[in-house]
Amino acid sequence: MGYRGLKQRIDCKSIVRLRANALGSPMLVLWSSLPASWQNLLIKAFGEPQKQVRRTLFEQLYVRKSEYFDFYSSFRFPGGAALRDDRLIDEYTVNASVLATMQTIYDRRRKYRRELRQNVGGAWDAVCAEASNFRHTVRHTLPEHPDVLRRELAKFRRNGCADIISGKHGNSNARVVTPEVELFINSLFADFIHKPDKTEIERQYSGFLAGYAEVINNATGEVYRPGDFPRLSVSTIASYLGKWRNAVATEGLRSGDRQRYMARFTPYHSLKHPEYSGSIISIDDRQPQFEYEKGRRMWFYNGIDLGSEAFTCWVYGKTKEGIILDFYRQMVRNYAQWGLNIPAEVEAEASLNSSFRDTFLREGSMFQYVRIEANNARGKRIERYYGNLRYECEKSREGWLARPFALIEANQRGPKEAPLVPYNELVAGCLKDIETWNNSPHSVLRDKTRWEVFLAMQHPNIRPTNYRAIIPHLGYMTETSCRAGIIRLNNAEFLLGGSGVIAVGSQLVQLMDAAEGRRLSVYWLDGNDGEVLKAYVYAGERFVCEAVRKPDYHRAHIEQTSEDEVNRELMSNYVATIEGYAR
Repeated sequence: MGYRGLKQRIDCKSIVRLRANALGSPMLVLWSSLPASWQNLLIKAFGEPQKQVRRTLFEQLYVRKSEYFDFYSSFRFPGGAALRDDRLIDEYTVNASVLATMQTIYDRRRKYRRELRQNVGGAWDAVCAEASNFRHTVRHTLPEHPDVLRRELAKFRRNGCADIISGKHGNSNARVVTPEVELFINSLFADFIHKPDKTEIERQYSGFLAGYAEVINNATGEVYRPGDFPRLSVSTIASYLGKWRNAVATEGLRSGDRQRYMARFTPYHSLKHPEYSGSIISIDDRQPQFEYEKGRRMWFYNGIDLGSEAFTCWVYGKTKEGIILDFYRQMVRNYAQWGLNIPAEVEAEASLNSSFRDTFLREGSMFQYVRIEANNARGKRIERYYGNLRYECEKSREGWLARPFALIEANQRGPKEAPLVPYNELVAGCLKDIETWNNSPHSVLRDKTRWEVFLAMQHPNIRPTNYRAIIPHLGYMTETSCRAGIIRLNNAEFLLGGSGVIAVGSQLVQLMDAAEGRRLSVYWLDGNDGEVLKAYVYAGERFVCEAVRKPDYHRAHIEQTSEDEVNRELMSNYVATIEGYAR
């Protein structure tokens, strides 16, 4: 229906206008004068006019609000209990919706009476009467007395939906096992030294009630009185001790196997497999299932690149002494030899790594991201790969020690005792297993080996290795000095520089002024070839520069190569800078 068509019909008197429209006042027309087609459209949209006229103001304004239903569905009493059934949720949803409608009508009636300069005192009684009559349309359980109903509305306006819930629904006065009694039996059960079972707890509790035993609060020194506690059956005690809210705490105190406890009570994350190599490396120690002497097994510390599933670093020994520093040094050497950057992230266990949190394992030092897990096997993906390595590679070797209680029968210990394996043979076998593993097909990219995926799919955004943050903590320290711009280190000669480049010009002059003739501390690390990989010069605790390997070249011109020409020019520029400054 367009306004133009309506206006034309009003102008020609086919539609009777009862009131013209004005600001805040809509137009009124006579229903019977509207065309039949328009009447049908209006009935379809709004219902029969005669029925609408007969609806009370309360019926017209009442809306059952979904937000009230959501509130009562998720409501919890202080003890954690919910409303006991859907009937109560529906009842309080209706009551809250009725109170909201009452407030709207009351405000409207007061405003209307003030405009007419009438007494507003009767507005509340009128609203109460309408709310009472509304029970026949929508059943609610609000009180009928005006004064009581006013208090209910006041509570609703002040604190919202929660205050109109009757306290009797969350009342625990009738409970035999009160929170105090529940805490009492939990405290008895949480004895992690003796670890009593539920039946023994009932005997202790009964002995306490009979006066044969005293129970003392260790925190306050209070002696509990038997008269304050009710008699409980074994089934009641077992029921309360078995509830999740109690078991999750008491069994955490009593449990000697944290992994088993976590498997039962702790939810786990679902993580997607890394798409690139170099994104994250997972590291942990392990003892291969072999003995080189009776009761003695060797130690490995390994790192596996999770994207490629390839072991990229491994160190071993007869003890764990010093193995962690050797591991990180070896990681730096390996990645430097392969021309790759250190992985972006590391996940590691806490026992050996926590002492390095404030040095090279700070985020942004050796790795961009660091996650150290304390006694959480789930947190380190390498644990799962250790299981695969154990049963796919090591199990077929002589001397393998099966676990007596393995879940699969084929992995359990057999009737014969496993022989000892000489240490050197054990080392060779374990390294061969790593080689076999790395050259096996990747679990996703089946047409490539794990090692091929590691080299070919490095993440493009890995940050260059931050050697300066690593070497002072992982490397070796040598006291030396600088003479004529040359530093002697590890039976070789080094020049002053930075970022792997020999310094010249004003930069070299500044470095000479800081280093020449001084006692220096050089922190350095050797590569897999035994040569110095990186070296950094310090004067006391102040960083001076990087020590760069001094270039050399053939004396005989006929033997000189293009590389010799470059080295001769670098050395000439270094010398010319010092001589030029002297002049």
